[in-house]
Amino acid sequence: MSLKIIQVQTEEDKKYIYRLLEENLTATHLLVQREFSLTFDVDVLLQQDIIKMPQFTSPTGRLLLAYDGNFIGCAGLRKIGEEVGEIKRMYVRPEYRIKGVGRALVQAIISEAQQIGYSKLCLDCAPFAKAAQALYHSVGFQIIQPYPESEIPEEYHSNWIFMEIIIK
Repeated sequence: MSLKIIQVQTEEDKKYIYRLLEENLTATHLLVQREFSLTFDVDVLLQQDIIKMPQFTSPTGRLLLAYDGNFIGCAGLRKIGEEVGEIKRMYVRPEYRIKGVGRALVQAIISEAQQIGYSKLCLDCAPFAKAAQALYHSVGFQIIQPYPESEIPEEYHSNWIFMEIIIK
């Protein structure tokens, strides 16, 4: 596999991001429904994500795609504080997991965050995403208390995993 990580720049790139986000939201919806008996409208959340896309653009954000002949994963970075970024919408298609794609995306996001000037990155992670948690731990993320900029509703904080890494 010849993996490339590219920054979203064109309208064509955005189409691939939307497809990956839709896949991610659909899969997450099924898991959240099973784990928490919670349901949400995938189409509404996807539209909300599309509206929020500008927060993932330069100079304070990034939106990355993993490509190996097909677009197989994505990750976003947005500013949430002075010198603080947040990783959002990290997703790798299931058939490409445990092949280094997620690690490559996380390392690329960390590198981009350092170039922007962030000293810390935060993220929130579903409790059932054990492989993602292990990946984040393996690159140096530590579990923290919930941070106020997280999009996770407060009533789910006790069930969710919040992490950070110091990158300066």
